[in-house]
Amino acid sequence: MYDDTIQPVYHLTRYMQNVKKKFHISWFDVILYLILAVICLLFFYPLYYIFVASLSSPLYVFNNPILVIPKDVTLYNYQMMMESESVWIGYRNTLIYVVAGTALNVVVTFITAYVMAQPYLPAKRVLSFLIVFTMFFSGGMIPTFLVVKGLGLLDSIWAIILPGTVSTWNLLITRTYLMEQIPHELNEAAEVDGAGEYRTFFQIVLPLSAPILIVITLFYASGHWNSWFNALIYLRDRDMYPLQIFLREMLIENQSVDMMSEAGSDRSLYLLTLKYAVMSISILPLMIIFPFVQKHFVKGVMIGAIKG
Repeated sequence: MYDDTIQPVYHLTRYMQNVKKKFHISWFDVILYLILAVICLLFFYPLYYIFVASLSSPLYVFNNPILVIPKDVTLYNYQMMMESESVWIGYRNTLIYVVAGTALNVVVTFITAYVMAQPYLPAKRVLSFLIVFTMFFSGGMIPTFLVVKGLGLLDSIWAIILPGTVSTWNLLITRTYLMEQIPHELNEAAEVDGAGEYRTFFQIVLPLSAPILIVITLFYASGHWNSWFNALIYLRDRDMYPLQIFLREMLIENQSVDMMSEAGSDRSLYLLTLKYAVMSISILPLMIIFPFVQKHFVKGVMIGAIKG
């Protein structure tokens, strides 16, 4: 006769066995986790160092190349940064370039990818080859500069946002997303129901493309935010410089007066920690935004990696 008192014990035993199997960790797992922990530390510490150095006294930072905790905590570096007109000019210009440039990039990239994803596009293979060709070969810096100068775009916002309007990589992953996630049969079904091209695009394709739109927006926005080389080439007016140019000037000036630090120059010492304060403010927006779009970011990158 079956004893009902044995049944709970039996289920408990099976449950403990499943838990043991589920949380079983081998030596390979331990070594793998240690390697990943070291890699995470290598990526995290430079960011941590920047924040710690921006809050520490300049003399402490100069005498201690490896920082763990801030010492002689001070907000004087941030106060100097807030009083700097150049930093605010750079911040304003960077925000303008990011917003305007990203909007133009996303619109042009998405429309082009939508056209390239259509199965009945004439000369589709030729157009795809010409687009991919630009990933490996380009005119170079001097021809590009001559084109920008010839169009009269120097010292204007268009010199910053127009030369890199479309990224070939972003275009390819967007096209792949549209081909894999939004089949052409959906467009045909909408056409049968009486929807035109514009209604299909705005009411069906666009809402379903939110993940890839977020991904390419993050790519383009981070590119504009960190960009400094185009501004260095095409801009002469300091009132149009982005924040990264002023940060570059601080780094160069810090290198040029590095020998003065041993003589006790307050200017060079505070310039050492001021650059860390500016770095902290410059990377803060991306660090705040990225966690909210991370799931879309991973999904979009994986789609682009499956099929190009």
